[in-house]
Amino acid sequence: MRRDRIAKGANDIREALNAAQIRELLRAVRTGQGSEDGTRTVRILKSYKEFERRYHEFGDQEKSLVLSLGLGPLLEAEFWCGLIDGGSAMDRKVLSDVEVAAYTLIFVMPKLSEFLSRETGEFVVSDARGRDREISSLRVFVSEKERSLTDPNIVVGLIRAMDKLYKALAVLHGEKDINMAIGSIDSGDAKSFDFFGASPIVEEIDALLAGVWDWVKYASEDNLLYQIELAMMASGFAMRVKQAQANVNEDDAQRATRIVAKSIEMLFRCGGYTEAMDAPRESRASRILSPKGRTLEIKEKGAEIEVEFDEARSPAGHSTVPAGRSISPAIATPISGMLGNVKEGFEGEMFQAEEAAAA
Repeated sequence: MRRDRIAKGANDIREALNAAQIRELLRAVRTGQGSEDGTRTVRILKSYKEFERRYHEFGDQEKSLVLSLGLGPLLEAEFWCGLIDGGSAMDRKVLSDVEVAAYTLIFVMPKLSEFLSRETGEFVVSDARGRDREISSLRVFVSEKERSLTDPNIVVGLIRAMDKLYKALAVLHGEKDINMAIGSIDSGDAKSFDFFGASPIVEEIDALLAGVWDWVKYASEDNLLYQIELAMMASGFAMRVKQAQANVNEDDAQRATRIVAKSIEMLFRCGGYTEAMDAPRESRASRILSPKGRTLEIKEKGAEIEVEFDEARSPAGHSTVPAGRSISPAIATPISGMLGNVKEGFEGEMFQAEEAAAA
């Protein structure tokens, strides 16, 4: 589980515990306070109902955290029945463990979350000329199965694609002072990279990737680049390039456009996606871009950790065709992650651009 998911999940569980007044309730039962109060049963039932309501609103990761943090007894009816009976028939160790877990989550986890949290959003920095500039972050994920091992070429390709995409758009923006940088890297159920850069460019990348993805998510490998170019035109990118020609010459603008398209192609072939691309919808990027075939997956067996092959996926084969959708033979070829071919054309374009710039 990634750090941001742990911090968010712990915060959601803490809010549920506070709303249900779990810690106060457990302390009262342990010390025998209010045992003669006729409203004690009503109070316990209200706490149970509130915690149950909050629990059903949790996602899978929050529910997993509840068990991992030792709050599992709160999900058992027998535990609450024991509280109503005054705790006399309850295992005192279980009651103590739950109370300690609740205390830790309410008072200790907020401090730990400060160490787990990462700086994201918008910031003001000084560029090379000493001017105050706004920079923003964009989180890019690698689509893969939980606990899988990632081919290094996938990571290299993803970072390179984002770097070239940013540089190409920087040409159109006339941006020469702020380069893209990686602020943080995280892993867990998925790997993620936080890219930082000039706010106008980062915002355009986020919008452009989401717009292109909606157009090409069912495209085949054979015509993926062509579909990306069509999507860029449909999104008004051609007009955007014409406007940029006031600052750059036509050849540089056209070269930047080709690099943008090839960068997006490589990013998608590497399984890269953003939060906007993976927003709840019929077909989510994290699922469509998941590789298929053989790869290495870490699996726990007792106290040992074994590395085994997972037949369901591989870092070298991505499919944009969702499961269960019939595709005609003419376009049935998936986005296969043929990174070598894409990389050759991609680096050839980069080399020509660098040679032209040096000239």
